[in-house]
Parts: sequence; structure tokens; C-alpha cells
Amino acid sequence: MLKVKSYPAILEPTKEGYSVYFPDLPGAVSAGDNYEDAIENAEECLSLHLYGIITDGDKLPKPSHMSKVLKSLNQGEYATLIHPDIFGVKARQEDKAVRINISLPKSLLEAIDSRARQLGIDRSKLIQKAAIEVVSVGI
Repeated sequence: MLKVKSYPAILEPTKEGYSVYFPDLPGAVSAGDNYEDAIENAEECLSLHLYGIITDGDKLPKPSHMSKVLKSLNQGEYATLIHPDIFGVKARQEDKAVRINISLPKSLLEAIDSRARQLGIDRSKLIQKAAIEVVSVGI
């Protein structure tokens, strides 16, 4: 399995929020209305960018050491490490649904169906979303 490291990101305050770029990945840029959105969008940006590099068959660039990045910051900029979710992107981009047969306790199935109705999705979609969230955390 491909082990992908975290990459340093630089956040620049703007009038609208924050812009984000990755010094090791030209063209990988993002933004957010606030710090939290900028970080979330940066993770998605990084994940998609690295996924593209991998699917093109190119070698991933080595992430810079954070100490080097911190020394290069301009006044007002912030730096942080962002960890990509390549598995999540791959799942959304490539995977086709496969029918499976699983057994669940009746009360859990009722709770799944109830929550799926609240969200306006079907049982399968809810289980997919839950599984992706749990699996992606450990990647």
C-alpha cells in the first residue's frame, strides 16, 4: 500500500479569509472563508493533486521539512502540515458499487434506515458514507 506523508501548507490571510498553497506542489492552491475552511479545503486540494500525480504514473515529490518552511514564511503567514486522504479520493473517483450481503442487528438496521430517511439518502449510501469516514481516518 502506498504510504503518503503529510505536506507543509502555507496559509496567507486575505480580505476574504485565507489562501493556501503547497511549496512542494506548484499549482496546488486552495482557499477558505476562515482558518478551519481553509484547512479542510487544503486537505481536499492536496488529496486530489497527489491522486492526479499517482494516476499519471509520476513520482511524488518529497515533502519539505517543516523547519525549512517555517524559516521562509512572510509576515502574517502560517504554516501547517496537511495529511492527504488518497484512499477517499480514490474511492470517490474510481470505485464502482458492488452488491454484498451483510448481517446487522435489527435495531441497528432500523437506526440506519431512520437516519438515511432524515438525510434523504438510501441505506446503501449511508453505510458507504459511514464506512468511508471510518476507514479514511486510519489511512
